[in-house]
Amino acid sequence: MRAVVAVALLVGVYVLGLALIAGIVLVNVLFFVNDRPIGFIWSVVIGGMLAFALLSGLFTIAGTSDDEERGELVGEEDEPELWALVRRLADEVGTRPPDRVFIVPEANAAVSQRTRLLGLVATTRRMYVGAPLLACLTERQLSFVLTHELGHYGNHDTRLTGVVVAGRVALVRMLTKLNNRSWYHAVVAVMFAYYAKLYFAVTASLSRQQELAADATATRIAGTEAAVTALRELPVVEAAWTLFHDRHFRPAWEAGFLPTTIFDAFAGLRGSPELHAYLDEVRQNPPERVLGRYDSHPPLPERIAAVTAMAVPSRGPDRPAGALLANNGAVMDKTLVSPLVEELGVKRRVDWATLSQTAVRATRVDRSRRLVRVGGGSLGAVLDLIDEGRLSSLLRTDVRPGSGTSGPRVRREFARGLLITELTALVELTFADQHQARWESDWLGTTTFHGPDLTAEIERATDDRGSTEGLRAALAGLRVDQVPTR
Repeated sequence: MRAVVAVALLVGVYVLGLALIAGIVLVNVLFFVNDRPIGFIWSVVIGGMLAFALLSGLFTIAGTSDDEERGELVGEEDEPELWALVRRLADEVGTRPPDRVFIVPEANAAVSQRTRLLGLVATTRRMYVGAPLLACLTERQLSFVLTHELGHYGNHDTRLTGVVVAGRVALVRMLTKLNNRSWYHAVVAVMFAYYAKLYFAVTASLSRQQELAADATATRIAGTEAAVTALRELPVVEAAWTLFHDRHFRPAWEAGFLPTTIFDAFAGLRGSPELHAYLDEVRQNPPERVLGRYDSHPPLPERIAAVTAMAVPSRGPDRPAGALLANNGAVMDKTLVSPLVEELGVKRRVDWATLSQTAVRATRVDRSRRLVRVGGGSLGAVLDLIDEGRLSSLLRTDVRPGSGTSGPRVRREFARGLLITELTALVELTFADQHQARWESDWLGTTTFHGPDLTAEIERATDDRGSTEGLRAALAGLRVDQVPTR
């Protein structure tokens, strides 16, 4: 019954739009009949703009969804085992297999299809499989994840629910397009936003029920153990992937380098001892997600409890999911590098130890860039300014602690702390670039500097009445006139 109401609300989008257009026409007629030319002209101009925006919104919501293809397209001839698994799962679910399969650099999987008329007409279907899932899950766990996505299309007794979900997507698409255009489009978007909130509130429980139904379908095919472990492992994979991508891969890429094999680098992160406790904590206590009024997914504990109660024996091979691919490393490389292929020509392939050093060095260069600019271009020039009593010229004036209302002394101490950080980075660069020290980073992103500890000397140099004598003594024999670059 709720699905019927939701579909009626979708039809109501058109009714509301046409009613508003009729209202605009009525206002124009009233101004004309009452012989008010100025009001008539204004109502025609403004009303015409609003009517145009209303019609464009209605055409958007009724049109074809424009889900963009992303990731690395893999054909059946390229990855026959992966395609065979997908086809078997689709057959067991009772739905047609996807027309295309893509490997994406996300710790997630999804199935989408191009639709028209609020999801009533479906065309091309695509499946997106996250490369991190292939690298971390077993085949049974991956089967559960993929079957869950296919399960959204396999329940023949819930066709209306499919239309409801497609309607949510269509409404979001309409509001996004309207908000990104002119002011009168934005005004219409505000009108429809309240209607969309009503629709989302009505359909939220339906969407959560559909997620549980997809879980049940996937559990009947993959088994309870695969379902429970997959649901527990997904937050772990996401945490590991985020750590790898944000703290290791991206800084290295921005510095102009790539690991020799991305797949092996990610495997090294997942198997590193320092990450065991961190990932196990995520596994046992996944991040809690507050269930909002419009949330389409049930809480993870509720999903796990539901599939646990089914007690279905496990099925299928329990080998690593990556064994489905002809070449794990090649797929991971293509998936991550393809979106950035225009820049690939300037990247160097290096082993992970070299890459880690390069990424850390790049952060030190960024951290010391302002000091190098205002200090004259090198560590030696910065030290000369300090000895000349011009420490104030090196302090930052564009940042303030707390609320920004602190007194001069507090602001100066805050700026001095920032200067110590910048000067420390510049000193580390000087030692490392002349092969007198090195950095070592673990997979959690903690960096250790293997070189002389000059904390006391740097603090003394940046003190109001300080001296660079101790720091210069520690730098004896090193060139301090070099300008660090990327």
